[in-house]
Amino acid sequence: SKDGTRKRAYELHDGQLIESVLMPYEDGRRTACISSQAGCGMGCVFCATGQMGFSRQLSSSEIFEQAQQFSAELRQQDLRLSNVVLMGMGEPLANYDNVLEAIRRIQSELGIGARHITVSTVGLVPRIINLADEKIQIGLAISLHQTTDEKRSALMPVNKRYPIAELMDACRYYVSQTNRRVTFEWALIQGQTDTVETAHELGHLLRGLLCHVNVIPLNPTAGYAGKPTSKAQMQQFIDVLATYGVTCTARIRR
Repeated sequence: SKDGTRKRAYELHDGQLIESVLMPYEDGRRTACISSQAGCGMGCVFCATGQMGFSRQLSSSEIFEQAQQFSAELRQQDLRLSNVVLMGMGEPLANYDNVLEAIRRIQSELGIGARHITVSTVGLVPRIINLADEKIQIGLAISLHQTTDEKRSALMPVNKRYPIAELMDACRYYVSQTNRRVTFEWALIQGQTDTVETAHELGHLLRGLLCHVNVIPLNPTAGYAGKPTSKAQMQQFIDVLATYGVTCTARIRR
């Protein structure tokens, strides 16, 4: 695309399709966004992969090779892959052992430090605790998207198993063990998750935690009726969070 983003679909040996994306940034970072599963079983209603359902776990090699491929292409241009985010298809912490093995290879074989690797999760609390106990310095990103159990469970079925209070306790534990700030991903859905009232609720929930919020206008999908927020509403949301001392960045869809 015009900004240099490269999207790649892989067909695996059994015909499964997965995607990975290379995203260049103006500050010189080059980030690979890679998948950890074919499909996803978490069932988040606004997510295209969640609407597909779960097919299978990716092996550690299938995960690693997505990053390796981009790294090799960049090296041919005298550039290097600087960051890896496990934010593609699938729930990384539901494929815990293979994901950790792939991360170790990304560190040792591609020379990417733990602090430049981020794992995203819908909030599998026991696995967040496990990850904290590994004492590796990788970043943790939580797909949060709502501030009350009733509303979050309607968007993300996993919340029925691991409600918000348990998830926040796990995040505090992660910070205490790693000294890394936790990132919260927040899809701005018009009239649902982008209101001033919701921003105040989120500010209350996160105040005092070492964290950062990434807001991103909803990516519309055929299977979900929600609409993305406006730029003005997004800015208002960010401004409210700032009054609670919670930093927030608007992410652009690629």
